[in-house]
Amino acid sequence: MTSSRASRPTPARATSPSPTLGPIATAEAADGSFDVREFARTAQGSQRAAVDLDAIREHGLPAEAIRLVRILRDLERSTLTRLRNLLVTATHKDGRVTAFLVSWAYEKFWMADALDGVLEAVGEEAAGPDPVEHVTKHFGERMARRGPVARAIIGNIAGEQLVAAHVTTGLVDEWIQQAAYRRLGEIAGALHGLADRFIELKQRHVRFLAEEARRRLADSARARRLTVKELKQSVWPIGATRLSDDDRGFLARTVFGTAEGRAEAGRISEVLATFPGVGSVAPTVAARLTP
Repeated sequence: MTSSRASRPTPARATSPSPTLGPIATAEAADGSFDVREFARTAQGSQRAAVDLDAIREHGLPAEAIRLVRILRDLERSTLTRLRNLLVTATHKDGRVTAFLVSWAYEKFWMADALDGVLEAVGEEAAGPDPVEHVTKHFGERMARRGPVARAIIGNIAGEQLVAAHVTTGLVDEWIQQAAYRRLGEIAGALHGLADRFIELKQRHVRFLAEEARRRLADSARARRLTVKELKQSVWPIGATRLSDDDRGFLARTVFGTAEGRAEAGRISEVLATFPGVGSVAPTVAARLTP
């Protein structure tokens, strides 16, 4: 993991790796850059061994933790929909980004599977069909629901500079999800190890996305304009349009509704503001995270 504040708003708690799963490779090249090939080689599969499901079956979990697990499971499961929307744009022509996304999606699938295991252990229904998007009149959310045909047309007009917007919004989303897993570990001690492992897995995602975002934003004024527009319109976390209003409100209150949570949102804003050309929209992102 990197110690750069610009790629990690708050530090993850240090924990011992699961004796079954072992440590997670940093995927760092000799020059300090992110090694996509090493990331693919060390992509992590099933994560169920990171949590004691038998203990959870015996002792249960707080209701607040169960609800947060279900919401996070649904967000992780929205990955394929997001990939569909990304890969109809110029992003699919970038070999480095596409190679990253394949392993990224693979890891997120297994994160969702582990959360399914937790839900099954407390007697909750396992994952069914993908949740439907909920109706809204909010402009940004209507934009987020554009189908693949509309996204392809808009993406082709925007061209390769849109990749900067995709990696930057993806970076913000990973920070938000890290904050949510930190909160999950706080409210359910039995899930502390799983939450920390997911934060560490996501730190590899953060490192790649931060590296790509900085480079692309620094290289192009048009990329910066497109990214600012996308950050203004994005629904946080990405995939939240598939949650009910009640679940979205619960997520915001639980993760960002306390004094510590508001400080977390502020740190996300502060780090985002260090990226070229997007400082003006960083406070808006933080304001939309807090209830």
